Amino acid sequence: MSDCKIWCDWGMTATATFCLSNFLALKQNCCGYQWLFRSAFEEAIGMLPLWFALVLIGGWQQSRNIALHCPYTLQPAPNYRYCTDPDDRIQLTDGQYTQGYFWTQKSTVGWQNVSPVFIVVDLKRNAPIAGASFNTAAGVAGVAFPAAIWVLVSEDGKRWREVGDLVKASNEQNGPPPLQGYAVHRFWTNRWQTHGRFVAFAIIPQGSFCFVDEIEVYEGEASWTAQPLVGEEVTDLKVFAQRKEIERCALRRLRSDLEALKQLVERASLDEAKKSALKSQLDELAATFPRDFRINDPTSFRTILPLNEWHARLLKVQAQLWKARHVPNFTAFVASSPYDPLPYLTDEPVPKLSQRRTKLLLPGLILLRNETRPIAINIVNARDHPVTVQVKVTGLPDSIAVKVYHAVWTDTKEGIPIAAALLEGDQFIVPTGMVGQAWLSVKATKKALKGEYEGKVFVTSDAGDRMTIAMKVIVVPLTLPDHPSLHVGGWDYTDVDERYGVNPKNRDVFIAHLRERFVDIPWASRFVLPAGKFDESGRMIEPPDTSAFDRWFERWKGASRFYVFVNSGETFEGSKVGTPEFERKVGEWISFWWKHAQKRGLKKGQFGVLLVDEPHTPEQDTLTIAWAKAIKKAAPDVVIWVDPTWGEPQKMNPQLPEIVDVLCPQRAIWLRNPKAHEEFYLGWRDKGKRLALYSCSGPSKLLDPYAYYRLQAWHCFAIGADEMFFWAFGDNAGNSCWNAYLDPRNCYTPLFLAPDSVTAAKHMEAIRDGVQDYEILKMLRRFAKTEKGALKAEAEKLLTEGLRKVLEPIGINELRWHVDKDRTSADRLREQAIRLMVVDVFKDYPIIH
Repeated sequence: MSDCKIWCDWGMTATATFCLSNFLALKQNCCGYQWLFRSAFEEAIGMLPLWFALVLIGGWQQSRNIALHCPYTLQPAPNYRYCTDPDDRIQLTDGQYTQGYFWTQKSTVGWQNVSPVFIVVDLKRNAPIAGASFNTAAGVAGVAFPAAIWVLVSEDGKRWREVGDLVKASNEQNGPPPLQGYAVHRFWTNRWQTHGRFVAFAIIPQGSFCFVDEIEVYEGEASWTAQPLVGEEVTDLKVFAQRKEIERCALRRLRSDLEALKQLVERASLDEAKKSALKSQLDELAATFPRDFRINDPTSFRTILPLNEWHARLLKVQAQLWKARHVPNFTAFVASSPYDPLPYLTDEPVPKLSQRRTKLLLPGLILLRNETRPIAINIVNARDHPVTVQVKVTGLPDSIAVKVYHAVWTDTKEGIPIAAALLEGDQFIVPTGMVGQAWLSVKATKKALKGEYEGKVFVTSDAGDRMTIAMKVIVVPLTLPDHPSLHVGGWDYTDVDERYGVNPKNRDVFIAHLRERFVDIPWASRFVLPAGKFDESGRMIEPPDTSAFDRWFERWKGASRFYVFVNSGETFEGSKVGTPEFERKVGEWISFWWKHAQKRGLKKGQFGVLLVDEPHTPEQDTLTIAWAKAIKKAAPDVVIWVDPTWGEPQKMNPQLPEIVDVLCPQRAIWLRNPKAHEEFYLGWRDKGKRLALYSCSGPSKLLDPYAYYRLQAWHCFAIGADEMFFWAFGDNAGNSCWNAYLDPRNCYTPLFLAPDSVTAAKHMEAIRDGVQDYEILKMLRRFAKTEKGALKAEAEKLLTEGLRKVLEPIGINELRWHVDKDRTSADRLREQAIRLMVVDVFKDYPIIH
């Protein structure tokens, strides 16, 4: 419970309200004693002598809640379904506090997946203001306390002045809320001195949720209203909140890096003179720590590291630490795995040879024809200034194409730096004291001849550095198909002009980028399948408009499958589920659309619908079954696709898997309960049902490109699934991926998506790797079926023991990128499989088990 829940206005209703609120507590330290009283009325009465004593000694100031029963506005409208109701417009100033579990009570006002939240109170007069309070709860169910609550005042509701961050003021005055466990907490202060008619609360949620049940504004001295308001004038509250959130996150990054470097220097094995010099530089930087982080245009800001000149000077100290530990001024080497996180703050930017994992079993990159694979080259800059690096690849034939990208360091909303974005270009800057990365995307075209090719990678800098890395490519006489066996989708919703982060400016590039990486199952919203018009008996009397479907189809012409999320409800065109009219209407509707899909060239298995998203209750199962029966009766060739999220799948209505065509469980739920999922879903697979897997964790940039994205294809192969999906290729939380500080909720796209651009990222590249892995594993399975003797036994061993060694180490926790793991096991099995299938190509190389 929070500290000091009372604002004393002797004889006023605020005191009585507090006394009767059974979840509030008083916790005030007086003369060395800690007093803790629950909200029973008699206990509050018993505290009266202490209250008077506190007033006499100045420990408590009289304050009246002048926001009581005042009107206010909410922007955006509350949307958390368990507590949203019409009385949200009056509940925050009614003097009533929530009793019971906070965010499930109608007396609470809540938001989900929005940021910032604005509450503007009209005090009806220009009033003196001594402070404010914001009562909330957090600690469980993914709910966190607000990151910031900015309070502003205005006399006219148009021109505002910042008062301060209520979270910071309350923490300094009363202490922070509990770090763990469910708790109700009031952020409050009475140490401000300002005035205004309008008081704005700009709340920055920490996570996906924001809840509040009461806000208060405390009266100050009457003379304050004559004082001029101070500070910079604000006319746009949204821009103000964006600037403040960028400033908060940026200063957090600088502060965190300063402390981390201090610890690195302290732990470093250096002579005292060198260590003392480094400490002195860090002390000087601490003395000049930025007091603010001002930007003009929040929408153009990018979280590219380093964030500013002070940050660059801080990272320069890391470069000096490296040199003190005998790291060369400039070095480049091939990463063990392209998907290993780049080191950010470290005293060992160049791993010792004994600690490096060998990525390639054979001396070179093995490629099938029509296959693309990455090679990552880490570049360490220990100089005391940034260097411009150029990477050139020479010596390879035109049939082996190499695209050069470079990884870009960005900060995240969560404060974890990542090097995930991949900008195309062979020239780039590596700041001082940072590890850069060149990303080579190497493709053997269909015209590539079998054989061994030797090239060179030249890494040079404008400081005169020059390094040469030998590059051997071995092309084998196997070819990957243009259309892989594993089909990929990600709820792109490119049927509409604008959805999530996709709009007319970036849509075509977005679709092309996905298709280049084997995405061949587009998803559309229900708007592509309008209902048409029906008579009272349920007969279609006017066919629906097909233009939206046709536009969507043309954008994805040639895709293998087209899926639509129908978002089915309890009625269809006025007819209730289960009635004859419902069945006839649904039947005529789906029959029309199946015939239209056939006219556009789609065949059985290429057109499907998701009816109810993520069914996990008996009611949702029943609804899905009712719709599926009506559809199957009229158009049996339409695919019914379902993504059940039952933690214990055996509790699912048995009619559901019976009537649908594709069962697509969530991989993270599977990993939490693998035995039950294997037993259930593999059983239905053996009965003829198609399997798929999908993932929808976030934020996406903190998920492991290898474990979360690439290995999902391996999991699909292991269970016999032929489709995989990720939520969601276009979902950038409605915000540019280049400025994650302003994400209002989790971002899910595996790309770096901005309103006017689409940039490659390691996560999306890993999806392509996984699709190709799946194809090679299928080749290996066919090989095992046709071969005999030792080769057959070796292939079968790879398909059982080998596959298990790749997948078993990956649990739910290992899906996170910064959890340490071996990311080379998939490459080892892939290379062993290729070597086995074309053993004659590798007769001069040792057999490695």
